[in-house]
Amino acid sequence: MKVNELKDKWGEPREKAKIQLILFLIFIVFAVIFTKLTTNYDNNNYINEIGNIVNNSDIEIDSINNNYNYSITIEMETSIGNKTISYGGIRYNNKMIISKKVDDIITNYYMENNDYYVYSDKEYILSSVDEVYDVINYNYLNISNIKEYINKGVKDENTYLIKVSNINLDSASKEYITIEVNNNENDIELIMDYTNLLKDSDIISCKIKYVFSDINKITEDDIISQKNIEK
Repeated sequence: MKVNELKDKWGEPREKAKIQLILFLIFIVFAVIFTKLTTNYDNNNYINEIGNIVNNSDIEIDSINNNYNYSITIEMETSIGNKTISYGGIRYNNKMIISKKVDDIITNYYMENNDYYVYSDKEYILSSVDEVYDVINYNYLNISNIKEYINKGVKDENTYLIKVSNINLDSASKEYITIEVNNNENDIELIMDYTNLLKDSDIISCKIKYVFSDINKITEDDIISQKNIEK
């Protein structure tokens, strides 16, 4: 339609109404398309916000199974002061060397088939998981569980936000914990803020640094030699 013809039609009330109707219909079509696109985007954001499973296939933490060197540093602020607990050692399949340090006192443990032993008077004596992990339940430090937490999380760059209620089903909390995953050249580092998960009348804050190295390079001989070293 030429410009002059359009001007002529615009000058006639009936033709003007037809043109306005066509323009309105075009506007409606574009509005519907825009709304659908926006809704899909908002729904995806909402799914992330409520903590649905996200795709974590890009993180190397999946390579950590039961073969590695490790160190754990737990920093806690409590009602009676600050507390630092550290663990270190190696793991090979169902065997693990554990060195625990609290207030400059080091205690050595050995785990095999989920049985725990404490080194005392030059021998290993049956102990328990609750003695080794007496400050934080081992379930919260188990790498298999941590992977599950991450799989229930919302990813923000290299940090995952996990709802407390996704970890503790008895909790109605809407708060989150965070797990930061750093894939370094020679190790994988996790920085975990467990404050919202563990806080109570005694625990004010709890942050953990967990480092894995020599992943899939440990042998059974490494376990045997470490176990037999004079403590």
